[in-house]
Amino acid sequence: MLEQLKKYFDNFHEAVYIVDPDRKILYYNPIAEKISGFTKEEMENTHCYDNKLNHIDEDGKKLCLDGCPLQKSIRENVVTDNFVYLQHKKGHRIIVHVRAIPLIENGKVIGAIEVFTDQTKRSLLYENEKINAIIKYIDPLTGLLNRLFMKYELQTFLDKRELQEWGIIFLDLDNFKRTNDTYGHLIGDQVLASVSNTILNFLEEDDFAFRFGGDELIVMFSKAKKSTLIKKAKVLQVLIKATKIRDIDDENLTNTSMGLTVMKNGSNIMDMIDIADQAMYEAKQEGKNLIKYVEA
Repeated sequence: MLEQLKKYFDNFHEAVYIVDPDRKILYYNPIAEKISGFTKEEMENTHCYDNKLNHIDEDGKKLCLDGCPLQKSIRENVVTDNFVYLQHKKGHRIIVHVRAIPLIENGKVIGAIEVFTDQTKRSLLYENEKINAIIKYIDPLTGLLNRLFMKYELQTFLDKRELQEWGIIFLDLDNFKRTNDTYGHLIGDQVLASVSNTILNFLEEDDFAFRFGGDELIVMFSKAKKSTLIKKAKVLQVLIKATKIRDIDDENLTNTSMGLTVMKNGSNIMDMIDIADQAMYEAKQEGKNLIKYVEA
């Protein structure tokens, strides 16, 4: 059966892998390689609880170690559906829809098939900028928009939009100087790039993000009221903390302080960024790894 399934899934348009009852990975298809960054040689004959994909939910729970959909499907002979955040080989997080299906032969569960699809909603603004090759507005390290775009294009862009409210997050990596001093600037760059990729993968249509300077990043969410913005900030903080450089075991590597505010239609964007920046500074003063909301 397994060899027949391999031939079929090699040409499948979804990511697929197959495990035995002990969750040993027997097969890993080309789309799974593309989405995760891991090759079949790196994945096959390992176990999903080896935690290479390091699935978490939005609360940061490590599902491969506790609450694995594959394990539930095998034990209970049921199909499970979940949205989880997979960790790419490079370190950033990607939201995927996971369906685990029991694999049955002669009436006995002999393993499970996991099918996963990339559910990322890329920022249309970011993709259009990239497609149109406006390289001068893209920060080369992080892939985020840069200060040049903020200076020359952002206010005009906002003035032309019909969206009435923007949620602004001004965030800063709490331990970035320590990271550079301890691990070197090349690792610091990797951390910043991976965190930025996690942010980009979290964005939806009309959202966008900037590198303000150093490790200071700005994320703007369209149509975001206070409650929505705070919820998004909490999830994003969890995902950024769970963004790691593999082989570096440092729980505080990607802690963040965040300052939040909501920009009303007609407000000056730089004034709003200053308010969010001040809120972030207050979060740092109050102990770091915190979220602080200030009404504009």
